[in-house]
Amino acid sequence: MTESSDEAQARVFADMLVAEIASASTRVEESERCARKASRVGDSRSQVWHSEEAHTQRRALYELHRQLDVLRNRFPVTNAHTSQ
Repeated sequence: MTESSDEAQARVFADMLVAEIASASTRVEESERCARKASRVGDSRSQVWHSEEAHTQRRALYELHRQLDVLRNRFPVTNAHTSQ
């Protein structure tokens, strides 16, 4: 059975979302690491800034996961070809 153009496009987009999810996860971890470091050295302003940045990045990460879930529900063919 051949893949429709919609399915092919969905597969490419799903792969892009998976890559962006990995990048966003790294950004969250880095912001959280910076917040912990700032807290350890007593830099409360930096700690607050990095904590807020982690929160913002986490919201973006959740949105990316939501988009991937919607795409996978609409195009089940994408489930077999994405790793997250």
